[in-house]
Amino acid sequence: MTKKKRSEPDPDKAGVEREKLLLQREEIAVDLLVEDFKGRWQELLSLQNENNRWTTLYVTALVVIIGWLINHNGQTGGGLAELYARADNSYLILSIAVVNALYAFSMAYKGYQIQQIALYQHEVLVPRIRKLSSDFNDWERYRRSNFGVFYGQDPIRLGYFILVKSLPLVVSYTIILMYYHYQWDIEAGTHHWSSWRNWFCIAALMLVNSAVVLSLLTLRLGKRWNKD
Repeated sequence: MTKKKRSEPDPDKAGVEREKLLLQREEIAVDLLVEDFKGRWQELLSLQNENNRWTTLYVTALVVIIGWLINHNGQTGGGLAELYARADNSYLILSIAVVNALYAFSMAYKGYQIQQIALYQHEVLVPRIRKLSSDFNDWERYRRSNFGVFYGQDPIRLGYFILVKSLPLVVSYTIILMYYHYQWDIEAGTHHWSSWRNWFCIAALMLVNSAVVLSLLTLRLGKRWNKD
């Protein structure tokens, strides 16, 4: 009895199967990376929308407070000195500076989160996806290469960031400086170091300064985009 010869595998067919497997693996890898990218993008959009809502609420509250101050001065006929002379008014106005600083803290922290997510997409996900699909995320590359004309930054975006972030801080510093001008010496002369209003003013100033530092650190984080 002669043994039947076993059919040898076709090398061309085996090569085609390997290519199919590699292609399937690449497709799965691209799908996973794109889904991760989309998830981070949705998280980024959610933070930006939350920032916009808080900004709208803040501006509305600021307009209402300014209107109250103008109306109060109009009814009493007094100036800013009289407004700061009353203890309840002083604490109320200095509390506005504190709220502004907390708002600036919140915006700076959310901006930090947004930068983290965007940098993760730019530095981790995008290079991996581009190895498999070279045309991915061309808009971000185009925007930063054509509009980052001011030390790698888009001047319009940078100006908007500085304007929005600096508004509550400027308001806080203005309130604190006016208190120092109109009421600090009076409180220091009357109560010396036991003046609670002066200590409250010092605490508000430290909080505002901390908010400035955090905002600058968030702004500095944007320089990592230039390392592309």
